[in-house]
Amino acid sequence: MLILLLACSRHTATLPDDPEPTVADSVAFYASQPEMLRPFPATEVPHGLADIEASTCGACHVEIYNEWRISTHARAWEDDAQFMAELHKSTQPGNDVGWMCVNCHTPVTNQLPRLVAGLENGELNKPIYVDNPLYDPELQLEAITCAACHVRDGVVLGPYGDTAAPHATRKDPSLLTAEVCTQCHQATAHFEELNLACMFNTGAELAESDYAEQGYRCQSCHMPEIERPLVAGMPSRPTRRHWFGGSLLPKHPDFADELAPLAEHYPPGMVLSWSTLPEALSAETPTTVTLRYQNDNAGHRLPSGDPERYIIVHAQALSADGTVLAEVEERIGSVYQWYPEIKLLSDNRMAPHEARTLDLSFRPPAGAVTLSVRASRWRLTEENVAYHNLEGEVVAGAVFFEDTQTLTAR
Repeated sequence: MLILLLACSRHTATLPDDPEPTVADSVAFYASQPEMLRPFPATEVPHGLADIEASTCGACHVEIYNEWRISTHARAWEDDAQFMAELHKSTQPGNDVGWMCVNCHTPVTNQLPRLVAGLENGELNKPIYVDNPLYDPELQLEAITCAACHVRDGVVLGPYGDTAAPHATRKDPSLLTAEVCTQCHQATAHFEELNLACMFNTGAELAESDYAEQGYRCQSCHMPEIERPLVAGMPSRPTRRHWFGGSLLPKHPDFADELAPLAEHYPPGMVLSWSTLPEALSAETPTTVTLRYQNDNAGHRLPSGDPERYIIVHAQALSADGTVLAEVEERIGSVYQWYPEIKLLSDNRMAPHEARTLDLSFRPPAGAVTLSVRASRWRLTEENVAYHNLEGEVVAGAVFFEDTQTLTAR
């Protein structure tokens, strides 16, 4: 089949009189695309393994498998109701851009039931599909599975390459670099002809920070180090956790209990505290107290990733009878206009190490005054939950910090 490459490398057209598309055409098509639109190449099963499914890996790598099983990566397909709703909207006859989205949620070619062999008239929303003879439906359900990072060309990749394993292995130093993460976590593009955009800029945010200069990589925080055997009975060695905890917002309410213990390993990026509170207040005297909050633990902007994520910081001063004496709130995140065209309206996300303050100014009455602060992180607004009919299917947001202080005014 002839493939016509247009001036823009991501546009590939199929001539109308071409014969039926083939898998070979899909290989050529994906090779013409930007990295973010390419699935990882199809792979043979490594010698010594029955298949490349995660449960097969977990038969020996038990601890790593159990970590991955509750991770955001493992739940990035059917367990991700928000993504599935977006995918359904994006995969319509005559206007199908779903193929552009699935590669970060099911990144191995073996996970795709159909492959894109070309585009009608070079239009991104008109893919020409061919059935995938290597499609593994069980592997698809595993979303970002072990093989996404660890299997290429029929070989299991590892960061050390010196393991006496019962399957084919090869050392791959890239597993210790940010590049293994940035195919998905550095996906920025604006397809104006489709009014479609990706804004996943976390990799660049890290690269531009002093964290990168100090040698931090994505794995430094998101895959905490631990000494343990790779396989039961083997000597302990440096390995990494495979929880990929991120913000710890579960993909579904049923997953919250499993993620709760991970909080000790993934502290919030934002740290909040009151700045030098007085021991006592003077009744009826104008008073100002200051809340300080800082992006203290994230080597990227806060929040990062999905452009709809945001953080709410809310503080108030209350009298003994519950009267609100002062109240302040800040929403931290980007705001986009999505229709009729995509446009960034504002972006007040916090850079690494950036600190801000909020002031509560009030005239305290005699008696007890309570200062309270609450910080919450959000995946999407409650309005969007309703719009996508996701009530009970997603956790839109959760509180990650609360504090109260009681002062006395005399």
